[in-house]
Amino acid sequence: MSSSDRTLLAGWLRAIPQSRHSPRPLHEMPGGADIGRGLAALLEVWGAVELSEDGIRAVSQSSYYFLHSLAAWCEMPGTAILDWSEHSGANNRKGMQHGVSLVHVLESERLTRDPGAKPIRVTDVAQILIVRSGDPAQFLGQWDDRAGFYQLIGGRQKRDKDWVEPIFETAVREVEEELYGQIRYEAGDFKLERLADFDGETRLSPSYGALTAYHFTFYRATGLPPLELSAEDRWLSRKDLLTGSNNHGEPIRSDHLKRLEKMLAHIIDDLPSSFQIL
Repeated sequence: MSSSDRTLLAGWLRAIPQSRHSPRPLHEMPGGADIGRGLAALLEVWGAVELSEDGIRAVSQSSYYFLHSLAAWCEMPGTAILDWSEHSGANNRKGMQHGVSLVHVLESERLTRDPGAKPIRVTDVAQILIVRSGDPAQFLGQWDDRAGFYQLIGGRQKRDKDWVEPIFETAVREVEEELYGQIRYEAGDFKLERLADFDGETRLSPSYGALTAYHFTFYRATGLPPLELSAEDRWLSRKDLLTGSNNHGEPIRSDHLKRLEKMLAHIIDDLPSSFQIL
């Protein structure tokens, strides 16, 4: 396969719409319908795309990032698999039943071979510090089942074809959702103070497996009433957040904390309480 063929293939893969967008007719894809039918059938075997009379699109967000990972591999020299023999055996401890696992394997290997590899996913994240004063101060974290660790309250900015959720609204939504709807911003139950925003480390997403460039916007919640927490919630110290685990050995992820403190010019323990003074 020539370099121009691989470039065409990469462009074809990237032209497949996300699952929330309308299908794209095969004749509108790069190279036209002739190249499209064979590739589409192959990807359908993988379960990564759905085909209809209207055209082609990814079956999910995870499959969309799988397609973009394949496109990035097309633009690299060599092949993704170096040895197709049976001598090495298969490592099936984690299995390959889930598409995210396959994306993670592909992206991890791409990053190993090219430490400067470009991310195939860019996402904005709002994170909210809910501070409980004390010695030491503590910060509310919640278990993320997909990622497999505790992290601060917050989450990804929502995007659609012609719409991007304002990051402040992302922060409000995440607080309301992760505190189980017991407080509402519009009802005046809490406010948000913007602390800082910055580009985070480009890394493999534990949720999607994709090499991802992150942009973080941090807020501090203020004026909160007493909260009812669940078994998935934990009060975490600054030490817990920095070391990546608490006294019980539970995993915690907050590897951008030092960058936040550098921008604040003080440690997060110095932040005021998020709760009302009764």
